[in-house]
Amino acid sequence: MSDYDYDELADWQDILDDVVCGRTDGLVCPFCGKKAIEVNTEGPSIEIKCTECGRWIEGQNAF
Repeated sequence: MSDYDYDELADWQDILDDVVCGRTDGLVCPFCGKKAIEVNTEGPSIEIKCTECGRWIEGQNAF
């Protein structure tokens, strides 16, 4: 994802909110609509990706 792709970041926002709140099961990809989201929150980063369409996002965990 480009540093300037704010529209795509907005598409991920609901998923990010769920992950930060500890809800990681049954997440639906905002791009392809499949329940194929993989979440990795080990260490100081958050990695979220769809195993169906390949879209992903990563960032620092503030907690």
